[in-house]
Amino acid sequence: MTSKFQLTCVSHGPALANPLPEPREHGVIVAAYAARAAAMAIFDPELIVVFAPDHYTDIHLELVPPFCIGLHCNAVGDYGGFAGRLDVPSELAARCARFLRERDVDIAVSHSMKVDHGFSQPLHNVCGGVGRYPVLPICINTTCNPLSPFRRVRLLGEAVGAFARETGTRVAFLASGGLSHHPANIFPQDLAGAPDKVKNYLMHGAEGGDMTVADWHEYLGEQTVLGGRSVIEGRRTAKDFRINREWDERFLCALTKGDYSVFDGWDETEIVREAGVAAMEIQQWIAAASAAQTAGVQPIVVDAHVTTVEYRLSVAVAHADPLPG
Repeated sequence: MTSKFQLTCVSHGPALANPLPEPREHGVIVAAYAARAAAMAIFDPELIVVFAPDHYTDIHLELVPPFCIGLHCNAVGDYGGFAGRLDVPSELAARCARFLRERDVDIAVSHSMKVDHGFSQPLHNVCGGVGRYPVLPICINTTCNPLSPFRRVRLLGEAVGAFARETGTRVAFLASGGLSHHPANIFPQDLAGAPDKVKNYLMHGAEGGDMTVADWHEYLGEQTVLGGRSVIEGRRTAKDFRINREWDERFLCALTKGDYSVFDGWDETEIVREAGVAAMEIQQWIAAASAAQTAGVQPIVVDAHVTTVEYRLSVAVAHADPLPG
C-alpha cells in the first residue's frame, strides 16, 4: 500500500483573484501558491480530497448539513471562482460516505453539488484546474450557524485519512479557508438587519424569488469591490475586518505542532470576537491536516502568512510533504 500522501492548505477569497488595491505583499502570496502548484504537479496525485466551505451557493438556511460529500459536482463562475465540472469518481465518493458513517461520522451526500470560489479557486490555482485531477469534494459548513464543534471536524478528518489509506492510491489533501477575516457585510449573522431580498436568498436560495444565484454572485462581487474602495479611501481598516496576526500565529503554531486535539476546546464565540465570522474556516485546515496526519505525511510547514487590509483577510499557505521512502 502506498505511503504517498501530501497536504496543501491555502486561504481563498474573491479579493485574492483581483486585489483592489494590490498589496505590496501580493508577490509573496503569488510565489507561495506557485510553489505549491509546482509541488502538486510533481506529486501528480491520483486523487485530491478537498475540504472547503460553501458561500450560500448551494447550501441555504432552510437546510444546512454540517458535512457533505459530493458524488457529482460542478463549480460555478462566481467572483474569484472558476466554472467547470469536477472529475468526481462517484463510486469512490459513495464508498467514502459509507466508510465515514460506519465510523460514526454522519456525513450527508449530494448527487448534484454546486460549489463556488471556496472550492474552485484553490483547485485552479494549486491543481491546474477544477477538472485536472479526480476530486472528492467535502464541504464543511463554516458559514451558517450553528457550526460544528472542532472535535467533530477533527474526527471527520481522521476518518477521511483512514479511508484514503485504504484506497491504495496517491492522495493529495487540500484545505481552503481562513484565516482571520470578518465579511459580516456580506454574510450577516443577524438576519433581522439584512435587506429582505438578501434575507430571502440566504434562507431559501433562488426559491425565495427575489434573487437568482447569478444575482447573488453579482451582489458578492459588488460588495467585494466596495470593500476594496473603502480601504483605498481610508474608511475601513484591518481592525474593521478583524484581521488579527496574533490570533493567526496562535493557530498556525498549534497546527504545525501536530496535536490537533488541542483545537477541541476552542470556542466559536471567542474566535469570532477575536478573528471574525469567517475565521471559522480554519476548520477546513484542521480536517485536512487530521486526514493527512492519519494517512501519513511529514510535519506541516508554513510557507507564507500575510496580514494586509487590501485582501480584507489574512492569507496563509502551508503544506506537508509525503513521508520519505
